[in-house]
Amino acid sequence: MQTTQPTFCPTRRAVLAALPGIAILPVAVACGTTSKTDDSSSGSTPTNDASTGGAAPGGGARIPVAQVPVGSAVVIAGAKPYVVAQPTDGAFVAFDAACTHQGATVAAQDGLSLECPAHGSKFNGATGAVEGGPAKTALASVPVRRDGENLVVG
Repeated sequence: MQTTQPTFCPTRRAVLAALPGIAILPVAVACGTTSKTDDSSSGSTPTNDASTGGAAPGGGARIPVAQVPVGSAVVIAGAKPYVVAQPTDGAFVAFDAACTHQGATVAAQDGLSLECPAHGSKFNGATGAVEGGPAKTALASVPVRRDGENLVVG
């Protein structure tokens, strides 16, 4: 009598290949949920935590102006991470926080310095320009606008 593996039973290789995706699934689901209680027309403070990049109505992120001091850059974590900087008083700029070398999220250093934790690329937080490789392309600029005491990015 010959035995065969049922066709619905995955191979060990298929299971091992799927593990990274299975491990990330809870994070992806958590990042994809948004609160429907934010009513920006009421002038109330958003209920989302700005340090994780609260969702804005247009699909971008919100962060209080007070969290972006003059002369510094801040990374807004979330499903789509952004860098927001205030190079001079009242002037805000924003960039996609994905390093242009291999896509890791850059980290804010002192002042307007940004660095990729994966391979050490350095960027200028005021311009997005590359200041040290291996990245060769500047960070992509994204729109940012002030909405009362908040900034809406993306």
